[in-house]
Amino acid sequence: MTEKATWKGLLPMRNDVNVKVNLEAEDTLAVRLKSLEVKADWTEGSVRETLERQTRAILDKASLLEGGLALIEVDGASNAVLLRSPKPSEGKFVQVVLRNGNSIELEAHGGSVHLARENYERLLGVLTGLFA
Repeated sequence: MTEKATWKGLLPMRNDVNVKVNLEAEDTLAVRLKSLEVKADWTEGSVRETLERQTRAILDKASLLEGGLALIEVDGASNAVLLRSPKPSEGKFVQVVLRNGNSIELEAHGGSVHLARENYERLLGVLTGLFA
């Protein structure tokens, strides 16, 4: 199941940000998230400063994901940041890759991530808000 910026009116539609959501399942209370990709066509200001701001914001809101996230790697040559759940359990972990200040990709490895609908909607809001 793939959603593209539909969110059923809970978040404003943005023409300047593309969102792709891959859900394994959903109901009114929760979702099972496989991947989420947020991209903008532009970057405002310094790419390094944008990546730092985005990283801090995601780490501050990491409690939306069970187990949270930790900074794993910063690659200045390719303008990329890697965040991952601290300790993969049972082969399952969440990975977030930020690139060039205009791309955020979240992937669940080893199985989908179970999120309460409220946390899923907050996560979408946080990630799309990073391109304001």
